[in-house]
Formats: sequence, C-alpha cells, structure tokens
Amino acid sequence: MADQRTARPPRLAIVVSSDRRRGAEVFGEALGEGLRTKGWDVELVSLTSSPAGPRVAATALSPIAPDALGKLDRGVVAALREQVKRRSDDIVLANGAATMQYAIAALRVMRQRPRLVYSSIGEPMFWIRSARHRMLRTLILKGVDRVFSVSATTARQLVEHLGVPATKVRIAPTGVPDRFFSVVGDPPAPELRVVFIGNLSVEKDPIAGLDVIERVAASAPVAMRYLGDGPLREQLEQEVATRGLSDVVEVLGSVPDVLPHLAWADVLLLTSRTEGLPGVPLEAGAAGVPSVVYAAGGSAETVVDGVTGRVLPPGDAAGAAAALVELAGDPDRRRAWGEAARRMVAERFTLDAAVERYVDLLSDELAGSSGIAGGSRPS
Repeated sequence: MADQRTARPPRLAIVVSSDRRRGAEVFGEALGEGLRTKGWDVELVSLTSSPAGPRVAATALSPIAPDALGKLDRGVVAALREQVKRRSDDIVLANGAATMQYAIAALRVMRQRPRLVYSSIGEPMFWIRSARHRMLRTLILKGVDRVFSVSATTARQLVEHLGVPATKVRIAPTGVPDRFFSVVGDPPAPELRVVFIGNLSVEKDPIAGLDVIERVAASAPVAMRYLGDGPLREQLEQEVATRGLSDVVEVLGSVPDVLPHLAWADVLLLTSRTEGLPGVPLEAGAAGVPSVVYAAGGSAETVVDGVTGRVLPPGDAAGAAAALVELAGDPDRRRAWGEAARRMVAERFTLDAAVERYVDLLSDELAGSSGIAGGSRPS
C-alpha cells in the first residue's frame, strides 16, 4: 500500500448515514471539497438515500430508510465493503455511531483494509441506555484505529466513561464556510426576531423552544422561525396552534439556504438536550448573530457567555426567556455580541482551519503515527 500511496493521491471515503442535507452531512460534503483542494481523492458515501428534501452530493449505497440502520443490514454492509474495495481507499472516516458500526462490519474481513477513523459527532453518553449498552459501545470502539471528536467535552466522555485511550483521541472541530461571514443583517424591526435551526427531533427538543418563546411573548414583541424538518414537526405545529402562537411562530421546514434567515434574525435559540459541537451557533456567529443556548454537550464551546451570547443550564426556559427579553430591549448589546461572535468564529472555527486540521490528522493516519502528533489530548 505504501508504494500505491506514493504513486497517487491519498484516497479517503467519508461515510455518512444519509444523504439528507443535515449538519453532519453538510460538513462532510464541505470537508470533502476542501480536502480535494489539498490533493486528496475523496468520495462522500451515504449508507442510505432520502426520498425527499434537500440532499448532499453523496454516493448512496441503499434506498432503505435511515431509521432502519439500527440493526446491521447485510446488504448495506456488503455495499460499503465493495465501495471501499473498488476505490482502494486508504482511510475510511465514519461520521457517527451508526456509520462506525457499519464500517467495522464492512472492513473486518478485508485482507488489506484501510485505516478506520470514527468521527464522534455527538455526545457519547447521551445515547447510552444501560450498563450493558455502555460495555457494548466500549467494545465496539476498540474496532477503530482512531477517534476524531468534535469537542473537548465529548472527547472527555469517550476517555472517562467509555474507556477509549486518550492517545487514540484527536479533537477535530467543524468549521464554517466563508459565505456565512458575508451576511448583512436586515433592517431593524419592532420585534425581536429569533431563529431555531435544526432537526425537529427529540434530541434537538424544538418544543422546549416554544416553552421559551411563550414566556418571551408575554413580555416583549417577538417573532420566531423554525428551520428544519423531522419527526416532531407535526407535534410542533400543533403546539404552536394550541398555545395561540400562530401569529408569532413560523414552522418553515427544510430550506435550501439558511443565509436569508440569518440575515433576518436578531438571535439564534438552541434548546438541545444533547450536542457534539453544534454548527448552527457558529454559523449564526459568523453571520453576526448572537446565540442563546442550553449547555448540552459541546454547546458551551461555541458561545462565550456574556460575550457572544448566553449559555443556560439545560431546560432553563425561564433563564433563556429572560436573556431574550433582555436582548429585545437592548439592540446595542445584540450588535456587540454579534460582532464578538463573528470575530470568535473567524479566529477559531473557519472551514479552512477545519480542513487544515483534518489534513494534518489524516496525514498522521497515513503515516501510521501513534503519538499525539499536533493534536490536542483530551483534558
């Protein structure tokens, strides 16, 4: 394999669970594009294909529903194995726990298998249901060569609770494309304009966002937009009507581009129960929009409390509402926090910086490095 690598660009398969245009998939697509400019031969592969909605440019292996990936589908495993064999990939980068399990199953019978890197994009312990489940996840993690964790918070969970050796973990944050920095805000409005961006699912907890906005609406003029789709959309729409918030809240579903909505927004609200390193506060920050977030997983690593937004304990609807009411009455603070957020993202979380980080880490994998090698040891 070493002779092959000297004769051709290094080959990387970035594997995502679906081709739906969501955070991990969008970053995978952007990362692939960035790595190609650095001389890598990259293929974005999705285990399943979405029947509708915006999609990323991925090679889809199966039409089965993403929700059916929980139990290993032999057809998908075989298709992934053949895809990797056909390309003779040097590294497989598996985004998320489901893709990790499929990649382990697909690669373990290969005579000359590529390096397997698991990208831990979520909060590992949130998904652990029992002591048995924890032991099983610890065992599965032994099947990967390296773990890239999106935040220091999630990296610590991998080491302290799931037994992953610290020397096996690298921290590799996501990054924001340049176009987000070009957003120019809409003219001021009488009401505070709040945007929620994310999958309408239990872990993102969009209903908790309504708990916050209902409190704000009782004290200050406010308008809110939900961007995203998911299993809780129907319930969310029903709750909006039941609570009498139809004149305040719009549920827009998946949108082709969030930039016009970030230009509209005064503040981003994130009420997730769990996160790895959420991209939306970083995208909002690049656009000059401050954020009010719950401190779930690595969320607190994306917002500096009192500088670029507010960070509240998970579930603190009253505290989040108070922060939004405060911002509603203080446009100068909104502007200052937005400018500070833009500077922070520009200094620490650009897509170019993320691509350079991945180039370094993936090059270490090609070299078979076993040290920290320019990485950050979880602490």
